[in-house]
Amino acid sequence: MRRLKFFTILGILVLLSGLAVLATTPSPLTIRLQPYISGLSSPLLLTNARDGSKRVFVVQQYGIIKVVAPGSNTASDFLNISSKIVAGGERGLLGLAFHPQFATNGYFFVNYTRIGDGATVIARYKATDNNTIGDPNSERVILVIPQPFANHNGGMIEFRQDGGVYNLYIGMGDGGGGNDPDNRAQNINELLGKFLRITPDISGNDANAPYTIPSDNPFVGASGADEIYAVGVRNPFRWSFDRGTGQLWAGDVGQGAREEVDIITKGGNYGWRVYEGTQCTNLDPNLCNPNNFVMPILEYGHTSGRCSITGGYVYRGTQGALPNGVYIYGDYCTGEIWMWQNNQQILLQDTALNISSFGEDEDGELYVVGLRGTVDKIVRARANADFDGDLKTDLSVFRPTTDRSFWYILNSSDNSFRAEQFGSNGDIPTPEDFDGDNITDISVFRPANGFWYRLNSSNNTFSSIQFGASGDVPVAGDYDGDARADFVVFRPTNGVWYRLNSSNNSFSAVQFGSSGDIPTAGDFDGDGKYDIAVWRPSNGVWYRFNSSSGSFVAVQFGANGDTPAQGDFDGDGRSDQAVFRDQNGYWYILRSSNNSFQAVQFGANGDVPAVGDYDSDGREDIAVFRPSSGNWYILRSSNNGFQSAQFGANGDLPIPTYDKP
Repeated sequence: MRRLKFFTILGILVLLSGLAVLATTPSPLTIRLQPYISGLSSPLLLTNARDGSKRVFVVQQYGIIKVVAPGSNTASDFLNISSKIVAGGERGLLGLAFHPQFATNGYFFVNYTRIGDGATVIARYKATDNNTIGDPNSERVILVIPQPFANHNGGMIEFRQDGGVYNLYIGMGDGGGGNDPDNRAQNINELLGKFLRITPDISGNDANAPYTIPSDNPFVGASGADEIYAVGVRNPFRWSFDRGTGQLWAGDVGQGAREEVDIITKGGNYGWRVYEGTQCTNLDPNLCNPNNFVMPILEYGHTSGRCSITGGYVYRGTQGALPNGVYIYGDYCTGEIWMWQNNQQILLQDTALNISSFGEDEDGELYVVGLRGTVDKIVRARANADFDGDLKTDLSVFRPTTDRSFWYILNSSDNSFRAEQFGSNGDIPTPEDFDGDNITDISVFRPANGFWYRLNSSNNTFSSIQFGASGDVPVAGDYDGDARADFVVFRPTNGVWYRLNSSNNSFSAVQFGSSGDIPTAGDFDGDGKYDIAVWRPSNGVWYRFNSSSGSFVAVQFGANGDTPAQGDFDGDGRSDQAVFRDQNGYWYILRSSNNSFQAVQFGANGDVPAVGDYDSDGREDIAVFRPSSGNWYILRSSNNGFQSAQFGANGDLPIPTYDKP
């Protein structure tokens, strides 16, 4: 490929007509809970090993840790220690933390309540078989903390590097019983009602002490337990470190009035049982001086059925599901999911879940764990060919003519009509979200010179870039997972994919496919990144290269003469293999969620498949555009309803066909 040249042109060029264009405002942030895993038994936590494997691990209350490989939604056993555990209510296998050097030492740590006396046990285990499975016989008990009652056990454990040392943090509840009857949270000689910090032994020599104490813990060399890091918490069941700043955000479950989130720092006293949130409990009225305690960063009351906070995570993911740096948390009883941003509590979604935890994967993307057996991934709602930002696919066409070419768009948000002169005869429409504002940009690829021209929806600026050559097929999409489309072409003459990543402007070339193949890029493995993929009409085989694992997959689905029409028809966050057979008007779909097959008669000979999410339910709808009449026919996935509309004319190109979901 010849040396790349990059050009950026701002302003109005001869390519554009004088039509006035207003930058489009996207809808307010809307998340979707994308089904990830189901059929679990009382899941309490999702986490990752930070070992580069991209696996996620799910802790189940009754003693089993499950593992899920990247690109899969099937969980298998990683560790089973159910025989050691008393579970039920607030007891069970409550926490899991992988040592930061797990990839080389294989050590991971758990927090559970043991059978017999219900004491909290912090124990170390070792993984075997290239760290694919935990050895239940490798336990070394690190710390045992007696529990006077069955509730308020805390449960979360996690590592943070402090001054070059990997320390284990342990969140302990006050031991239970209403209103902390023995005032343990304020007793600096008790480990209950505290955050603890220790440095576990990972030498492999069990003759060594199981842990040492960081020398700067607040009570080292003074009155008080050396393990204590902070005091005065009631039940910090779920908490996390901000991977961007290292801050410790803790959701502390309240007694009967207030739920709170605290930023935990060394030596801090967070008030319980003197304070519940910012309210004096009057259990120790003479101590109610807020200047002597660290008040929560946020709190809410027990109204509208709210009863128990589930602490979450600060979002630092790359896929744009949420604004960077916001804190996500929820309420166990109501199922509400909130975002804390600019000192405001913003409701993101009101669910029917009993939210037992949130979780974070290796890429910083977040998940919601439901106690009744589910895990859902938090994703930003979006739709292909969405020019008005209402999360619905818009009816839209590109009309190439000899003198000038137009885009015609029917905005689904308000049924308004938009016409833009952009492009010329011979251009290939390449509508995608190149600027990351969750709105589709008007864009074309010009095979004659290998240029891409686009109109950015975020600020109404025009840009162009030379990337590709005559004969290349444009296959724009988000291959690097930064929520912005990358410039990508497939060259049939040599089967090479050329890509310019938007995240870092890096270039890559991958040989995948051959002459006659049709590029069918999509997120088939559900990792938030497009996979390189082709469909071969000569044998009906789909070939793809999974971005999550680098694995190769070949699936025979379809026949010569079919038109590939991939999309996420079942709403599981993974593209389904699908073809439209215009000779009989049938759609054949292989659903990724359960590998089931679906055949639907919808359309006629000559129709063009125009897959999109026209009803904004997070699932693609079967749809066709009929060039002979300019009619659109849509089968809505939300209610199986039928929709038809006349928009376009013979010779028009339906835009959703070119903006593959």
